[in-house]
Amino acid sequence: MSSPAADLAPPDAVLFDLLMGVMNSLERWGAAARGRERGLAWRDLVTKRMAATTSYEPYERLVEEAAAEIGLAPGAVPELWDRWSAMEPWPDTSAVNRLTVPYAFVTNCSAPLASVAARRSGLYPVFTLSAQEAGWYKPDERIYREACRRLDRPMDRVLFVAGSPYDADGARAAGLSVMQVARRPDHRDEVSNRVVTTLGEIVAAFERERGQGGWSRAHR
Repeated sequence: MSSPAADLAPPDAVLFDLLMGVMNSLERWGAAARGRERGLAWRDLVTKRMAATTSYEPYERLVEEAAAEIGLAPGAVPELWDRWSAMEPWPDTSAVNRLTVPYAFVTNCSAPLASVAARRSGLYPVFTLSAQEAGWYKPDERIYREACRRLDRPMDRVLFVAGSPYDADGARAAGLSVMQVARRPDHRDEVSNRVVTTLGEIVAAFERERGQGGWSRAHR
């Protein structure tokens, strides 16, 4: 069976979800919460709180409130921040270094935490746009528009690589083309999303086009 990335339309640039698509933040949440399921529940509650905002609210506060709501130990939040600086990229992330079009990161956290994660990615994005810098959390369409503005590319010429359906839906609503990389242990295929299992599948689609004399060579 061919990869869902095989019919990828040739974009002029790519945006990646940093904390789920590029980095394995799930391991950090699970370790701080003393269990994978508790870590997912904690992270999902933070995501729910983000979706309820109309503009950026301090990420660290949302994390603390969610931890208290689900009854985590008082040390869970400080431990998450301690572990943040040791966050690792997913094993397939290095494939992104082969991209021949501009790419950047978009992420739902504060600017300092985004900077730490981006530095540990092993990649070289044009920029990293945090929710704090943009003024909104994903899936607010405005954060995707701001990222495209910074790339100096029209939204319909940018591919967004999401780490979750939540992110994919927001990017699609903003007018971007979307691929989703399956990262969650409880992942379920979404009918509306093209889902791949690794970032390498997306990069390989770019390379096939280049090998055929396609678009990516022109965007070096």
